[in-house]
Amino acid sequence: MLADLRTRRVIGRFSSGMAADLSYWKTVIFPILLTIVGASVGVAELHCSCVAKKQNGLLLVGPGRSGKSTLAVALAQAGFGFLADDRTFCSWQKGKLLAWGLATTLKLRSDARAYFGELQGREPTDLQNGEPSFRLDPEFGLGLERVRSCEPRMLVFLERSATPGFCLTPMSAEEAATRLEEDLIAEMPDATARQTEVIEELAKRPCYLLRYGGLPQNVAEELAIHFEQL
Repeated sequence: MLADLRTRRVIGRFSSGMAADLSYWKTVIFPILLTIVGASVGVAELHCSCVAKKQNGLLLVGPGRSGKSTLAVALAQAGFGFLADDRTFCSWQKGKLLAWGLATTLKLRSDARAYFGELQGREPTDLQNGEPSFRLDPEFGLGLERVRSCEPRMLVFLERSATPGFCLTPMSAEEAATRLEEDLIAEMPDATARQTEVIEELAKRPCYLLRYGGLPQNVAEELAIHFEQL
């Protein structure tokens, strides 16, 4: 495949077998392709998970091992729709901010087996950064309701602790924007400007820092209460 980011044109050549593999296109090719061309069409790819209730989105932002995926599953089991566990695509067009998810599989580290009964008795199927992990379909593997898009209403930046607790404090728009920009892929100037616009709009939403630990179900319950109040 060859992607021309200036003209936003993609061409490619595939075997007939690969062209017919719909699952591979949905879970591998399209996600990679969107990562490559997204910024040139005004889409910002963010390192965060996302859940939604009545099309109102909650974004969970954090580095690896901050618990994004585990907490997203716990929230989805508590009544939220599941949109993404690790990468969320956001756009700002015609005055509307949207978050999008793709039909990719869900990844959970092996320690998630202690939190979710659906994983009891199952063995990890994959390696993630050298660690055993589960890779499964959110709907058929865990029974989660999947949503494709939502409007972000709240951003929560995660800092995980080894001890149980829940401390949610407001974060300024400036700090939120800075944290979101840290993980962006370098782009051409026009594409960078589009990404910056998306992030500035996201940072206008209520942003919080969550220092937490303990069972993800307990944390999800507390977080859901704050989200509903908001």
